[in-house]
Amino acid sequence: MSMWARKESSALLQADAVLIDTATIPGTGFSSSHTGRGDPASLESRIGQVTNHIVLENYIVFTTKLNKVFLHRTDFPVLELQPREPVELSAFYPASVDAHFAVRDLQGSFRSFAIFTTSGGVMIGDRAMLDAFYSAAYDPESSNASLPQPKIIPALQNNSITAIAFGDHHFQALRSDGTIVAYGMDIQACGAFGLGYPQGTGPLRGLRFDSVSSNGTLGENVGREVWFDPTMHRWLADMRKKGSMDGEAKARGDMVLSISRPPWQDPAAAMAMGDYFEREGRKWEDGVTEEGEMGSYFVLKVAAAGWHSAALVLVDEEKAEQARQKHVLQPEAKAQENNEPDWHGGTWEDIDAPWDQLSKALAGLAGWLWETGRRFLGLTPGDERVVAAAAESEGDAEERKEDEGDRVRYTWSDQPFPRLRLADGRVMPGEIEITE
Repeated sequence: MSMWARKESSALLQADAVLIDTATIPGTGFSSSHTGRGDPASLESRIGQVTNHIVLENYIVFTTKLNKVFLHRTDFPVLELQPREPVELSAFYPASVDAHFAVRDLQGSFRSFAIFTTSGGVMIGDRAMLDAFYSAAYDPESSNASLPQPKIIPALQNNSITAIAFGDHHFQALRSDGTIVAYGMDIQACGAFGLGYPQGTGPLRGLRFDSVSSNGTLGENVGREVWFDPTMHRWLADMRKKGSMDGEAKARGDMVLSISRPPWQDPAAAMAMGDYFEREGRKWEDGVTEEGEMGSYFVLKVAAAGWHSAALVLVDEEKAEQARQKHVLQPEAKAQENNEPDWHGGTWEDIDAPWDQLSKALAGLAGWLWETGRRFLGLTPGDERVVAAAAESEGDAEERKEDEGDRVRYTWSDQPFPRLRLADGRVMPGEIEITE
């Protein structure tokens, strides 16, 4: 297996031709098609034939037919160095739940990677693990240090995970049923998870946002399914409104939704609320999609990089409309015939409290100072945040237009903001019965 990189020198930068440094990773030239294995003690025989590889930051990770995992540090310029032997990542073997460790696939990008086993196991490694194993092999002072173990997330084991797309601090796991689940951290609340923003529906999915950095987290080894159905997001938006308005639900709404002002978000309440909507969301297409069938939204491919995620989704529009109609109680036209009140009249016209207005004004000023500073330093402005905000605003405007022409009552229209029992035994405040 060879690696290469462009030569960097002032003389070569002026040339028309692109010259590169190349080197072969020691011990990776073995092929099972050759007659015999040669010397069993040779490096090639101990490594075996390479079956898969990925290129990460400063490292190449590869697997072999012997069901072994190796790393090789990509030091450049390679012609001035004698490439070192690959280092075996032996921590994956005892960490595997398999009786016989067998590699099915290797995926990763930037600083993270995952080993998939033939029995359905998924083990995750990162740059810190690679650095530790490399140092232990070639740095005498580090040889006795304890080596890190791969991360084992219980929900990923034997759960038909077919692919994992890694960003800088988050990743998306694709399951064979066409759903994806987000894990990790959403840096500066940029929406990398696809679960919503701090001032939107993100907290209802269990996201906990830091009031200073705006980083969003889901908790250790906690994942949330990404929803693509617009009506599901409408459901969350309506429930958020109920938890934000003054009244019986305000106190428990603050426990989940209060990100930028006191009383601050309660982590246990946010987790419980996220679990609640995760459970209810799984029932969305009950009676529409039978077990074993493809759902309305089937993810074919998933990708992630930096602070972003993307998915290629196959949409069954007929089935999606059937699922939507399942949650529609009564069109607005019918409600008016029965002289029923306009249940949704104030949803988009609520006036923020003075404290909220001040918080938004300060946030706007901070954003302006941030972008101005970035421009002064010659950095790329955060245009993606502006575009996202504009898109969200346009989406709200479209929903308002639709509502004006054909408002509907949904199955959740008369449901209160949930009152839940938390993991620590507390019960959210309120007068309604506890939501089971």
